[in-house]
Amino acid sequence: MKLSLSSLRRGLCLTAFALITCSAVSAAETFEGRIHMEIASGKKKEKMGIDYSMKAGKLRMDPKMPEGQRHEGGMGMIMDMPAHEMIILMEMEGRKMFMRRPIPQPTAEQSSKARDAHKMSPPEVTGRTEMIAGYKATEYRMTGEKGEIIELWLAKGLGPFMSYSGGNPMMGGRSAPPAGWENFARDGNAFPMRVVTHGKDGEETMRMEVTSVEKTSLPDSLFSTDGYSEFSLPGFGGGGGFNPFKRD
Repeated sequence: MKLSLSSLRRGLCLTAFALITCSAVSAAETFEGRIHMEIASGKKKEKMGIDYSMKAGKLRMDPKMPEGQRHEGGMGMIMDMPAHEMIILMEMEGRKMFMRRPIPQPTAEQSSKARDAHKMSPPEVTGRTEMIAGYKATEYRMTGEKGEIIELWLAKGLGPFMSYSGGNPMMGGRSAPPAGWENFARDGNAFPMRVVTHGKDGEETMRMEVTSVEKTSLPDSLFSTDGYSEFSLPGFGGGGGFNPFKRD
């Protein structure tokens, strides 16, 4: 069966959308199990789910797209942190495929520039705590340089929250600095159970929340490419060759 260019392009865009929205990978080597998160943003506040499966420094993300944006087949991504490698999984038109991409390691200079790119007020502890998906979370508040307010609820026991500093891997790993709250969560070895941002007018612009945590043993096969065929696109993610995001 021939894989259509439009199907491939749509699938890759969906994976990229999940990465940009979450902007995160977890290197939770001490936690094994599944975490489900829901994200709502934009004017319509459509919810997108993300299933995280974590084991021994590996993370698998499976996006659950909103109604109206779903397509036949499935998407997924495996982050192998010890190997500094990302594996993009795709199931389309009866075919199961995967593509490998390296995870670039930022230099000290790049990390410094990333932190300076998102200037925020120092996090303030509000004194409020709440049980979210079975974990005690502490609330912090931060103010961005544009006046936006970030409510950040952090919990211990799920490993650190790591930002993908390489930006969108589907576009060659161009730099996209993480938001200031992501740096704060990662440096504190904490996981964001809830993140809510408000504009200067007080309107909620984004909400990300963990809805369930399942601490359980996971099979190694969940993080493998068994049953998938590897493919590559010349020039994909680089400066030339085929670009699946380019409109005909």
